[in-house]
Amino acid sequence: MKDKQFLNSMIVLWYIPVVLFSSCSKESEKEKPAAPTIEVIHLGAHVSSGEDVFYLGQEGHFEVNIEAPGRIQSIELEIDQKSGYATFSLTKNYTDYVGKKEVLGFQDYPLIPEGEAIGDYAFRLKVTDQAGQVGKLERDITVAAGDSTNTGHEHEGH
Repeated sequence: MKDKQFLNSMIVLWYIPVVLFSSCSKESEKEKPAAPTIEVIHLGAHVSSGEDVFYLGQEGHFEVNIEAPGRIQSIELEIDQKSGYATFSLTKNYTDYVGKKEVLGFQDYPLIPEGEAIGDYAFRLKVTDQAGQVGKLERDITVAAGDSTNTGHEHEGH
């Protein structure tokens, strides 16, 4: 009889950690915040007739709203040439927003220098939160020949 009680006690003691650890992992999954999101407001040169067009030698422009319930760890921009013989690549990291949950009107003015190839490029903006979750914006953009008569625009507050 004592052997049976001992065996039952051992089985119960073995199950307690299993139940506790499995319930803890389920709770932590439930508590994980939503992944970052990126909403496009504008992508392309200010002077272009449509979205997703940049011009060689002129500032491009993008503006987005970012929400990161798990707080921003990093924001990275990549623009890579997809077609042609050249291999242009632009990478930029933004560190001013670490720890924020929301950035409204996040914008920048990347430049694809004159002399680079016109054609198709990949535009990628990646937001990683402090929980390691990633939100991505991936768009194809067109890079066209620049117009030397229209070299830029006014930046608000600059």
